[in-house]
Amino acid sequence: MVYDSVQKIFSESGIGEVVPLEDVKTAVGRTDIPADNLSKDMWKLAVQIGKAVHAEYTTVVERGFYPKPYFKIVLINVGSNKAFWAIEHPPAGHRSAFEPVMNASYTKIFQEAHSDLLATATQKGMLISKDIAETKKELEMIQDRPTSQQKTSLIIEKNEELSKLNKSLVELERLKKSLEAEKMKLDQLSKELAEQKQREQELLNQISEAKKLAPVLAIASPMPDEKTESKFVTLKGVVEDDKGIDKVEVHLNDKLVSSALQRGIAPLENRNPARVYINQRIDLNDGVNHIRISAVDHEGLSTERIIHVQKITKRRNVWAVVIGINSYPNVPALKYAVNDAKAFYQILINVNRVPEENVTLLLESDATLANLRSTLGTILKQKADKKDTVIIYFAGHGATERDAMSPDGDGLEKYILPYNADLDDLYASAIPMREIAHIFNRIQSDRLIFIADACYSGASGGRTVGAPGFRANISDEFLERISQGKGRIILTASDTNEVSVEDDKLQHGVFTYFLIEGLRGSADLDQDGLIHVDEAYRYVSTKVKQVTGQRQHPLKKGTVAGNLVLGIAP
Repeated sequence: MVYDSVQKIFSESGIGEVVPLEDVKTAVGRTDIPADNLSKDMWKLAVQIGKAVHAEYTTVVERGFYPKPYFKIVLINVGSNKAFWAIEHPPAGHRSAFEPVMNASYTKIFQEAHSDLLATATQKGMLISKDIAETKKELEMIQDRPTSQQKTSLIIEKNEELSKLNKSLVELERLKKSLEAEKMKLDQLSKELAEQKQREQELLNQISEAKKLAPVLAIASPMPDEKTESKFVTLKGVVEDDKGIDKVEVHLNDKLVSSALQRGIAPLENRNPARVYINQRIDLNDGVNHIRISAVDHEGLSTERIIHVQKITKRRNVWAVVIGINSYPNVPALKYAVNDAKAFYQILINVNRVPEENVTLLLESDATLANLRSTLGTILKQKADKKDTVIIYFAGHGATERDAMSPDGDGLEKYILPYNADLDDLYASAIPMREIAHIFNRIQSDRLIFIADACYSGASGGRTVGAPGFRANISDEFLERISQGKGRIILTASDTNEVSVEDDKLQHGVFTYFLIEGLRGSADLDQDGLIHVDEAYRYVSTKVKQVTGQRQHPLKKGTVAGNLVLGIAP
């Protein structure tokens, strides 16, 4: 379980590759490594294991309960033996209480070790660059030799070696970018936590300094006149009175929800306490809800606050285009792209409650090149305002062809294939990905989600479509390019050089099947009634990797301020 947790955190951060557990077991020669009372001797053992599996860093994790529950993590540089460590103490209770503490520990470790991680990556890059230079020099010397079969063999061997070194160097540069991104994320998180603590302290200071007349009632959430699509809000606040509090009650639309003696508000175990904390879930009705909080002190003086919260029943600020194509006249057919598009359309209309007039469904022969350009580039541009949310879903084919001007660095242009696409003339009959990026920039919305369960051949010079029954992904470089800009989120079915499988048993693409399942409520991890993009991505990633045996890894690119809602749990 500890190995899985470590692997999950490192994989999600993108800052490194975790050595397979089987390799570790082979190096250790046993599977029951003792974990009690970890000392620096055990750290030495971890370093030895790290060297055996050729790892740059090794991680030691210790959990215990004496003299009180604790969680300890150590990150050790295998080369320099420099160690970074943190100890946290989770609250007593269920084992799940370890998870937030574990995440906090990793946050501290990454902040402390960032410079060391970056230095290690830089040093490794210098070594690889040196190897590249030496290999090029050896290749030049071989080419100066007289022609022979052995010379040809050596040239091929050195070119392959050079290719592998260049690939390693590219991967290392991506790792360094991931390290910087993770550092920025952690710095922002630390800043937000500090600001939250400051706000809480200011709130407590305000309470303690207030003149003690009627009870002081401070509400942290929800905000006054808040609007939400969630099924509930969490009422958080505190009541304080130097004369002692006699009663605290919460009413929703004049109906009693709870009192100080009930769950949700700290019980009055001592008669007339000076402070009572409120942490109460309030289930909302459609429309405007009136939440009334009242407090009475021991002398009968009272304080009351009323907060209005509106539950929005229809997402009228959402515009969507859903595209699905199976039967291409000039391209090999797919099986379940239309099924995928119809299922996603039904989710938007029936579950997410997006007005039907806000969603355009283009299936088969309706999804021509002219219709796609008109719908995406003109209609969405005219209808979607800056504060609206735009969702574009595409299930169908894609293709590539040689293009020396491709900005992706691979000499290939990628296309989305409309119904009437012609593989012999992609330039005239398909939509290049660079045009998709241009279309996105035409749309005013600050929240745009592009979901692609599309396939194309990534082979060099490829003008082919993926093998029947499979959908290949869009390249990483392309995703980075089109996700640039404010509020652009790109979700694709699989990683580079992978295929996204269509499943006859599911009668869907595997990616879309679990996306639909997640939007029906399974992805609502925090149970707030809303499914954010990150929740949907985490759910789909886990399920798709499980079902495909780790052969398909969905991707998410882009950022947006706050939590971007993709669905509403039924």
